[in-house]
Amino acid sequence: MSDIPQLKINFIKIAPLLVLLAALSLWPSMVVDSSFVAVPIISFLLLLAVMVIFKKANAVVFELVPKLGFLYVVLILLSVTLLSASLLLISYEAVYIDNTLNGVSMLRIALIIGAPIGVMTWVPLSKRLGYKNIFMLKSFLISFALVAATIASQINRGFDDGEQKQVVRSVIEKKKNRGGLTSYLTQRAPLSYIYIPYDESIERLSVPTSVWDTMYQNATIRLAAKTGYFGYDYVVRFNDRAL
Repeated sequence: MSDIPQLKINFIKIAPLLVLLAALSLWPSMVVDSSFVAVPIISFLLLLAVMVIFKKANAVVFELVPKLGFLYVVLILLSVTLLSASLLLISYEAVYIDNTLNGVSMLRIALIIGAPIGVMTWVPLSKRLGYKNIFMLKSFLISFALVAATIASQINRGFDDGEQKQVVRSVIEKKKNRGGLTSYLTQRAPLSYIYIPYDESIERLSVPTSVWDTMYQNATIRLAAKTGYFGYDYVVRFNDRAL
């Protein structure tokens, strides 16, 4: 395929999609204190610039850069915007998902809902472009799944009844968190883990270092939890210390 005759840009028709993409690129900068928040913003601005250049380009430009070349650049920048924004958001929210009791269930449901939405967004778009690409399909699937997980966690802990309940448990195990992708992207010190019994299963919690240092096997920890909007309890205090 040497050319993509279907590749036409109508900014009026795609304005809602561009607004949503702009909001997604800006969202990490509102919650994450990291220099990496510049990545989705820059990639989105470059995406807009390339689209404007394509719209204004003449035959001479297309002799130098074919429409297929423009399409590749647009898709790469779109993928970078989606993946970088969604990874930053889920990295920031990871500690709150960790501290949501039975949070794995909430996470699983959100991923199952978000992934098909991503697929259903890319498939009609690819048909309009006349261009199918498995990498873009995976980018949309992963990005929408991660954003759905982020939204579910933020809604659950953002709309609650305000009442706290006390949960007292014994610490089964504790582990030191050496840091990982989430800590790297958010550029914050990693919290360490403790494991407690809860509802016939084992829950992992990310606790402040000051709390983790005082913990030992079979030690008692007092948790203050709130019931979230979706019914999942999330921990807000550990031994009277806030996260």
